[in-house]
Amino acid sequence: MDHVVWDWNGTLLADVHLVVEASNAGLVAVGEQGTLDLERYRSTFRRPLREFYGDLVGREVDDAEWARMNAEFGAHYLGAEPALPLAAGALEALERFADAGLGQSVLSMLAHDELHATLGRRGLHDWFARVDGDHHHDGRSKAAALATHLEVLGLDPARVVLVGDTLDDAAATAAVGSACVLVAEHSTHHEADLRAVAPAVATLPEAVEHVLGPVSGGRGAPARR
Repeated sequence: MDHVVWDWNGTLLADVHLVVEASNAGLVAVGEQGTLDLERYRSTFRRPLREFYGDLVGREVDDAEWARMNAEFGAHYLGAEPALPLAAGALEALERFADAGLGQSVLSMLAHDELHATLGRRGLHDWFARVDGDHHHDGRSKAAALATHLEVLGLDPARVVLVGDTLDDAAATAAVGSACVLVAEHSTHHEADLRAVAPAVATLPEAVEHVLGPVSGGRGAPARR
């Protein structure tokens, strides 16, 4: 293995509880009760997102409601995101992979500018050879984004592992021929659902062990861009 592609939300960033809170804010914006909790979120989450919210409210979400839900979700999430912590063990994971000589990059379906902003607030850019968010805002699959990401980096997909947290991450790697390991701790899915489609572990340090095996080593410096 030569390179690690990181997902951001729910993988390196511990944001699943904020996602649930922001989803409740979106539900309230269309006159529904914001009583969604993490267990119900994980038990019902699916894509497309509009259909997921339709399941929650028990009816089709119309265009005007969908616009209000998205606006309220975004306002709630972006207002609180700067204070979110990284997932436990995130910096140590970056160090371990750097020490092992693996290249690292980030691929997220978060809007590209927002992704760079959130990484910048945390001083993380220098760990990564490339950072790609959603450049298109057209609902394209993560598989297409991953294929482009690897092509730009000049990487053989078979020599790449993606560390992520969703069924979409597993589907993307299957489509391009890369490996993956999914982390359940801050996922929008139950661990059992993740395990049904790909190797899955409970925490980020366990993901590192899955990729590298249990090795000892010192702290590494960031791989400069």
